Amino acid sequence: MPQLAFVHTFWTDYEQLEKPVRAGVRKAITKFQSLTVAELYADKGLGLSVARMARDPRMRTIRITAFWRGVLLAPDDGSETFLLLKVLPHDEALQWASTRLFSVNSAMGSLEVRDVEAMERLITSRPASHAPMTLFARFSAADLTELGIDGQTLEAIRTITDRAQFDAFQPLLPEDQREVLHYLAEGFDPAEVFQNVVAPRRPVDANPPASASLADAIAHTSDRITLFSEAGELEEIAGKPLVAPRTGELLSPSRRGERKDYACERLPLADGGQADVFKAVHKPSGKVVILKKLKDKYPPGRQVARMKREIEFGRSLIGNPHAMPILDFDPKYTWFVMPYAEATAESCREEFSDDAALRELLESLCSVLAVAHREGWIHRDIKPANVLRLNGRWVLADWGIVRRPLGQTTDPQRTRVGVFLGSEGFAAPEHYNDAHHAGPTADIYSLGQLIGWAVTGEMPLVNVPLLPKSGPWRAIVREATQRAPERRPATVSAFLDFVAQELDEPAEPVALRGEHLQRELFAGSTGAGSDLLTLAATHPDDAALYFDVLIKVPVVSIMADLLADAARAVEVVSAMATLFGSDVSHGSEELGATVKWLASIAEEAARARELDLLEACCGGAFEWIPLLDDQSGQADGFSWWTTLIGDAASSVAAMLRQHPECVTYFGHLAHDLRVDHRIRAAIAQQ
Repeated sequence: MPQLAFVHTFWTDYEQLEKPVRAGVRKAITKFQSLTVAELYADKGLGLSVARMARDPRMRTIRITAFWRGVLLAPDDGSETFLLLKVLPHDEALQWASTRLFSVNSAMGSLEVRDVEAMERLITSRPASHAPMTLFARFSAADLTELGIDGQTLEAIRTITDRAQFDAFQPLLPEDQREVLHYLAEGFDPAEVFQNVVAPRRPVDANPPASASLADAIAHTSDRITLFSEAGELEEIAGKPLVAPRTGELLSPSRRGERKDYACERLPLADGGQADVFKAVHKPSGKVVILKKLKDKYPPGRQVARMKREIEFGRSLIGNPHAMPILDFDPKYTWFVMPYAEATAESCREEFSDDAALRELLESLCSVLAVAHREGWIHRDIKPANVLRLNGRWVLADWGIVRRPLGQTTDPQRTRVGVFLGSEGFAAPEHYNDAHHAGPTADIYSLGQLIGWAVTGEMPLVNVPLLPKSGPWRAIVREATQRAPERRPATVSAFLDFVAQELDEPAEPVALRGEHLQRELFAGSTGAGSDLLTLAATHPDDAALYFDVLIKVPVVSIMADLLADAARAVEVVSAMATLFGSDVSHGSEELGATVKWLASIAEEAARARELDLLEACCGGAFEWIPLLDDQSGQADGFSWWTTLIGDAASSVAAMLRQHPECVTYFGHLAHDLRVDHRIRAAIAQQ
């Protein structure tokens, strides 16, 4: 069975897609994982095909909706692991695929991608002979090759003269090579970079060949790629960015673990109990930051352990847009540095009177919580003061009392049974008796109380749901703050689904919209036919739309609209055939009506010389004629073949050869001299 992997950046893009496209992604992936490799390539609904003009011959596209395509990297080495890269509008997907090339890093065995066209342009812009020394001139080709820099990248970086130019071109470079070059540009020597970046990531087998299988390369790239073993995992992780820590992460000159690099204000901004929070300036850069440090000069081990836990988890979330970054920290875990945030949720409460603003806040928090919960980490202290606005987005900060995954706690007594942990009013009831075993639903309780605070402006009481007096948020808070954890939404994904259920207007059923357009069409509307076909192309999986609405529209009423956009017509016809293949409950009468409908369109497509549409119609009809009770009657619907010549006749013959099981029903045409010789040959040879 094929296995599907995802690049982590896919989920950032996924969150920006409209709901119908996201639904199409989920359906396509679920179907993908249910097929064998042979079935996958043969499935007409997914339409797995080679990406035209792609620089990488392994690039493929699959259908997401009528107008959107998924871009995949397919194995060409006998393995069965496919990598999903992007979901884009049809033309953009092909354009993106045409400029990307994937390769295996020669030192680390990881899978990398580059914008090959942009790198080729960079190579052609070599510096003039009088130009200053290039940025990487002091490193030999042998040293760079040992660090995994390949020939094209080596040739490209020889044109870069300074750090500003390098920063501008970094996004074009393969990921691991980009990181190696970053540290070389920062002043580290090749031996340091090899020890701290390359060596920790080298596969156990060492010296990985550049021709390693796609599956092996994906396995060696777990920091950027995730494999899914079953379709059910998709629903839990969809839209939630996946970020893993780097085992070979270096401390850059701006992250040195030196307390003297920071000048703190005299008084702290906030008292965090065991730690103080100061506004500070990073002396080398002049940037304003926040420094959090333990109060005691010689803090007890438990306090150090808690801060270490906060630092480690914060670093594991590097790259998550809704997690507070850790910029620098003490190697002994007594202080760490964060960016300076422009505001807290406390100071922005009035904004949350707008439902959209409050929902954006919740979705941001759930984004980072989904990652934490998936790994078994529980925040345990969600409250307005710990929600900050950083660079225009909401981030969840202060993981100081985060609970490690069960079984990984270094000191089980650190969180004692019967000792309260958290912030009163926002903490779930279970925090008062056994905070150590609190699960994801404890954080969901806190989200509910946060909503209550945002809507009412009041602070919550201990173990009392802060219910708004009315409106949709009241039901949401009630659901999230049930006293029994098992009665709350089990995951943040389920919680967001409930929020959507309460806030979103229910969408009009697609088939009902189709019926409205059908009535408008029958009433003489000139645009209703085109709108109906667009609706069908956008919803290729809606059986009710196709079989209860579209098939009952006389072909003559929509033929002009079908021919006006032949590509759309092919989408609709292909979807019709696919729907019959996925639902065998249709009776012979309904199936017969569909075959007649396809035959009528095929006849007009032949006259208009729309060969793709002709072939799609014939292919669909030929597939289902053998299932009919009265095949001969259906075969009579193709008597117009006597008029076919040229390319149209050749297309019909090709479809007959692809469906040998149906040709016996056209035997009466095998000796009809009015029928093109290619069609007669296709019938006779079966």
